[in-house]
Amino acid sequence: MSIHDGKEWIHGNPGDIKITIFLVTIQSHQLEFSLESINKLIPTFPVLVNVIMNVAPTNRAYNQMRERCKTPYFIQLDEDMELKEDAIQICMNQIEKFSNNQKIFLHTFKLIDTDLGIGNPPIIDCLKLYNNDIMKKYPTYNNGETAVSSVDYLWHNPILNNGYEINATSIIIGSHGSHRTNYELFLRYCKITKSLLDPDIKTNSGHICKLLAPLHSDDTPISELFWIIQDEFKKFAPDLSEKLTPIISILNSFIKSGTLSMYNIQNRQNIGLINPNNRQILWAEISVKKVLCIVAILCVISNNYEYSFDKYPIKIYEYFMEIMRT
Repeated sequence: MSIHDGKEWIHGNPGDIKITIFLVTIQSHQLEFSLESINKLIPTFPVLVNVIMNVAPTNRAYNQMRERCKTPYFIQLDEDMELKEDAIQICMNQIEKFSNNQKIFLHTFKLIDTDLGIGNPPIIDCLKLYNNDIMKKYPTYNNGETAVSSVDYLWHNPILNNGYEINATSIIIGSHGSHRTNYELFLRYCKITKSLLDPDIKTNSGHICKLLAPLHSDDTPISELFWIIQDEFKKFAPDLSEKLTPIISILNSFIKSGTLSMYNIQNRQNIGLINPNNRQILWAEISVKKVLCIVAILCVISNNYEYSFDKYPIKIYEYFMEIMRT
């Protein structure tokens, strides 16, 4: 199927359409699989599909959902998300279950994510079903004009403060990042770092663990690797040793052992900057997730990343991937 920004079609049997699926894409290879999941939806409940393509920043893309929506509810389906075949039926069940509660602006569902999720199966709280009657009154931060690292938090917080509610379900409705590349995982680490360093965003130990997990994905001393990579990073930014202090402090925060276990973090290391005194690093033996995470952190603190696809640090990513191949 050929798609473009604003393309719209109906999937399912003819009938009263309650939900719009907004497919948000920058045309990565994951789009193919997200589209395939839409095409496989059980047709009992028809849905309207609308494509939001190459709209930057992400804050503006999400704001267009509420501006374009003509149905009572809408789903935010990023291109790295894939729905189960009965996903719309699951959504309709929740809508019906809470039909008498006019205060719910958002229903959330779980997605399986083998890189970022917790538990068995590893899940994250990710798929969102919005009540358009409420959302049309609430634009995203600065009406979508500003690139921010946590669109959802800044968007939802004023709504919650006005007495509206979220129905956070434990229902698994699909998958997230099942076909993501190392580059897309790298961008995830950038986004998480940006959020952790944003004083306007409330974070918790789970967010920290999403970085600690890749940093502990092999036994290489993290502090030494930080030193080596940030020294190599001088090709893109001056010495970042002082700027690393805030994020390293966050990464060294106290976290309960039970939370660490949920993210499979074992033998946790205290992180600093230690000069390995020219010890040779065998890059091929280091976990790629570990390197991607450290490079992502350096991109954020050096202002080489914004949550907008036209400002992603792809050249820096490619440089370090080339180092790992040598």
